[in-house]
Amino acid sequence: MTHPSSDPADTPENPRDDAAAPIGASGGPDPDPGAEASEVPPASDTEVEDAGDGLDIEALADSDPRSKGELLAELIAAEAKRDEYLDDLRRSHADFENYRRRVLREGAMQRAAGKAEVASALLEVLDDLDRTLVAAEGSPDPDLHTGVRLVASKLVDALRQLGLERIDATGVAFDPEMHEAVQQQPGDGIDGEPMVVTVLRPGYRMDDRVLRAAMVAVQG
Repeated sequence: MTHPSSDPADTPENPRDDAAAPIGASGGPDPDPGAEASEVPPASDTEVEDAGDGLDIEALADSDPRSKGELLAELIAAEAKRDEYLDDLRRSHADFENYRRRVLREGAMQRAAGKAEVASALLEVLDDLDRTLVAAEGSPDPDLHTGVRLVASKLVDALRQLGLERIDATGVAFDPEMHEAVQQQPGDGIDGEPMVVTVLRPGYRMDDRVLRAAMVAVQG
């Protein structure tokens, strides 16, 4: 029976290293993965620019006049629509301003009409107080005259705050818009025109509007 040789020369110095070394396709060890990547340098900026030099953007745009025409038509249509919207906005603004002014004007007219209606309803009360005041002058009770005068004064002040004012008639030329002649006396009048000599019932106006003409006697 033969035993294996124990000669050190027949045994490899590092058998594990020989077994662990990978074998490449060529029979040798695999190359370093980083070595192959470093052999191919990245493209430089100059090379990229040279590659794009062959593209003419303006030439590409000019080569499609139909698209440019369509874009121009869309632009014109958009501008027309914009002008239409602006015109609508201007008309809406003008309509709103006219509406606002009309509302303010109508509101002022309604307030004036309301004040005139209230004042007109109180004119007869004021006439009664004036007649009572004249009658109270001959009363033996001085407090009666004072009381009536105070009530009449308060009513006149309240109506004055509404804009009511008495028409000045005595000694002025007759004005058919403010005076109602119920009596006529002989005389020359004023420059040949009739003159108011007596006020039989006072007249009133409010905001340049005659609420009631003064009932007068004229001369001439």
